[in-house]
Amino acid sequence: GVHGYRSLSASRRVSVPKMLVDLSESDVSVFKHVVLATFDDLPLRTVIQSVIGERLVCAPIRINLPNDFITTEPGFSAMSALSGEQYKIFTNNEEYQNKIFINQRVSQKSFAEGKKFFETLRDAGYLFLNEMDDNPNLWKADYERSGWINFVGAHAIQTSTEYLADYLREFNPNVKVFANQIRRIQSPRNYNKEFNQKDRPVTIFFGALNRDEDFAEILPVINDIAATYGKKILFKIIGKSQLFNSIQSQNKILLGKPEVYDCQYISYEEYEEALHTSDIALLPLLDTEFNRSKSDLKFIECASAGAVVLASPVAYSNVIKDGENGFIFRDIKEFDNKLRTLIFNKKLRREVAENAYNYVKHNRLMSQHYEERIDWYMELLAKLPELTKEVEARIEKLAPRFKDEVIEKVPEKIIEPPKNISHENEGLLGPNNEILIPV
Repeated sequence: GVHGYRSLSASRRVSVPKMLVDLSESDVSVFKHVVLATFDDLPLRTVIQSVIGERLVCAPIRINLPNDFITTEPGFSAMSALSGEQYKIFTNNEEYQNKIFINQRVSQKSFAEGKKFFETLRDAGYLFLNEMDDNPNLWKADYERSGWINFVGAHAIQTSTEYLADYLREFNPNVKVFANQIRRIQSPRNYNKEFNQKDRPVTIFFGALNRDEDFAEILPVINDIAATYGKKILFKIIGKSQLFNSIQSQNKILLGKPEVYDCQYISYEEYEEALHTSDIALLPLLDTEFNRSKSDLKFIECASAGAVVLASPVAYSNVIKDGENGFIFRDIKEFDNKLRTLIFNKKLRREVAENAYNYVKHNRLMSQHYEERIDWYMELLAKLPELTKEVEARIEKLAPRFKDEVIEKVPEKIIEPPKNISHENEGLLGPNNEILIPV
């Protein structure tokens, strides 16, 4: 008989019988679930709850995307709430037998608060994970004030790079790296058509949040090239208006809006379109501790759109094979030479861009990796009592330093999950900003 269903809401490409839908080869999604039959018992129901500290840039890649794919598996549900919003804790195992809570970039105000938070989740039977994809030293004062309880007081930590993992293991030995992946590969570029367009400029793309200092290093070369090639090149920029204005060219487009992060943010669909219509993507990064913590996400986004990448070795040297699937520059002279070569040599651009596109297609899609998370979560759940004892020991070791600390505000009541809830809208319980958890 039919015992379950598989969701298809993660944008996997699927073939659907014509009797079900006549749009199986289009990008239009007209269904959400396809029924499956199984003779086996259903797996234990698992819920993954997340509290989101940064929703625009990090959460879509680190939380929403993997969860979209995880919840295509029978028995898995996911829900999230923004930091400051209400969410519920499931205090029994009737609805969910496996419960996972992920803290994404929300720092605890104090050691006492972090300790209480862990104890609440522990008593409700949760596996408590911390998700961190930036260097914690950016907020070092806050973390030190609380005894690094965000990391010490979690069963395990998930992060995006080995560099970050090595750092985070100072506070918690249970650290797992999940490299950033993308949801989908863009349609292949028709380079012949592009190259045959009369007077089509070579389009150079730069787009990033808070990378003005990194861009400043290459700006003199950019302006020299702009003066040399004039209207033969076009700059597409996502960046602060000041950065855009510093480019001495009339042939440039600022894609962001001043009211949104000072032109540093656009929708992901607009971002994909900008990359898909660009020839060269610039990824400069200065060699700083913060940048060494970064992932190679921008490379795979550019590669999936068919734009050839010219990048710093910082963050990208492990994925880019120079001259094969992208280009690395180690100094400003090498940047100048390679950028001019790429502007002039469209055959080379195409060859390298196609290699990078195929690398992403076969290696860097979330559909190829999400099961690794499921396996790790199940592994951790299987030894949850042991992990809990380890957390308690770490907290106990730190406790004497914070013996006089008190929690500023104790939640006043237990939030029980309502009956007959809709899984479409789980996680948010009301309009006020108090986070309510069981005591």
